[in-house]
Amino acid sequence: MTRTTAALIAALMGISMPVIAADKTDILTFINGDHLTGEVKSLERGRLRFNTDATGTISIEWDDVAFLKSDQNIQVETENGVRYLGHLSASTDEKQIIVETGSGPVGLETDRVILMTPIEERGLDRLDGDISAGYNLAKADNVTSTHLAIDLNHRTEARILSLEFDSLLTDSSTNEPSQDISLDLDWTRLLANRWLAGGFISFDRNDELGLDLRTTIGAGGGRILRQSNNSALSLIGGLQVSREDVGADVSDENFLEAFATLQWDWFQYDTPELDLTTSLQIIPNLTDSGEYRGEFKIEVKWEIIEDLFWSLTINDSYDSKAELTGGEKNDYSIITSLGWDF
Repeated sequence: MTRTTAALIAALMGISMPVIAADKTDILTFINGDHLTGEVKSLERGRLRFNTDATGTISIEWDDVAFLKSDQNIQVETENGVRYLGHLSASTDEKQIIVETGSGPVGLETDRVILMTPIEERGLDRLDGDISAGYNLAKADNVTSTHLAIDLNHRTEARILSLEFDSLLTDSSTNEPSQDISLDLDWTRLLANRWLAGGFISFDRNDELGLDLRTTIGAGGGRILRQSNNSALSLIGGLQVSREDVGADVSDENFLEAFATLQWDWFQYDTPELDLTTSLQIIPNLTDSGEYRGEFKIEVKWEIIEDLFWSLTINDSYDSKAELTGGEKNDYSIITSLGWDF
């Protein structure tokens, strides 16, 4: 698992060869009349990342921006999923941007714009993610738990490549140590009108469910049902093939499964700055009729200071056939961690 993690992280980083940065000639004007000259890095989740020589890259609330001009070639996406590509020219109307597309200028109200990506940008500037770690100790039974999570995303104008690693190790004086480890690599193609398509490969181990290793390869599609500068709701489904190793005494099994995932993200950048993610996944087994798995997750992130956050995560995993291999059908965890966004 360690070698696989390192290889996938290296592959993700390897696709991002740096090039010369754009000239810092973009002009941002605030509602109060102040302005900055620099370089637009991105717009996502209601935050505009803007780089200047004096401040470096800073995050600015999109609602505070009155005008924005850029000579970069920028992909702009609206809340209804329509994407435009071109330079941003000066507008005479406050809270409006004008995209100079190949077929002519398009005026957009800023409250309709939810994503902006300069397509010339390459290298680490297109890599977003966070890393978090936690340690808990309970005096009773001397129970300890150690948590590590890594989340990386590389986005282009038409694709998203993401890697997620999550590890929870639990030990106590009365029970055997247990591991709950997952590694996921996803590729997503962004289609018109908020439709999505893609594939993934994942590796999972959960001692409480009696699972030594589950390897899953799948593909599917779905749609972002609703998106704005403070929330997103998506539904994705498809088919996957899973191979399960449940121990030396039981032969490996292969399954064809379906999956459906509903995810809701909500984010607030007023004080306190919060980020809430909720997801529910149902996985019926098509090989063994009547068997199914489920995953439920709630995560709350609260930014303490710039880029440093505290998180609370609740996970619940269910496997209807886990008892056949000596595990529990249901396993849940409550995790607190400190992390850093980059």
